[in-house]
Amino acid sequence: MLVSDYMSSTPVTVQQEDNYDLAFEIMEERNMHHLPVVDKQNQVVGIVTRRDLQLAARYFKEAPVEIAEVMHTPVFTTSASAPLASAAKQMNDNRIGCLPVIGDDAHVAGMLTETDLFRALTDLLNS
Repeated sequence: MLVSDYMSSTPVTVQQEDNYDLAFEIMEERNMHHLPVVDKQNQVVGIVTRRDLQLAARYFKEAPVEIAEVMHTPVFTTSASAPLASAAKQMNDNRIGCLPVIGDDAHVAGMLTETDLFRALTDLLNS
């Protein structure tokens, strides 16, 4: 099993200069928990979680704050051709809930989340 078998292949990203409330709106609308943060060259520079944004909202209130101020760095990533088991181990070892999947062009090609891993486990148990 490869990462490409279970990753979401329509990644949604935010720019590091975007206001954190934009990321929160995207997560709410799409029922997401993680968003990769990219720079102007569309390279991953961070990751922001729903929890990060909730904490930011409590701390910064209505003040305009760039996502760069609340994102996590460095970002652990994987490739679509990586074995799913190694990606799962990387997530477990680093206690993270997702991995941006980086394509050959060094841009975000997808996301692998805990939910994707549960889906893989279900498929494995049902086979």
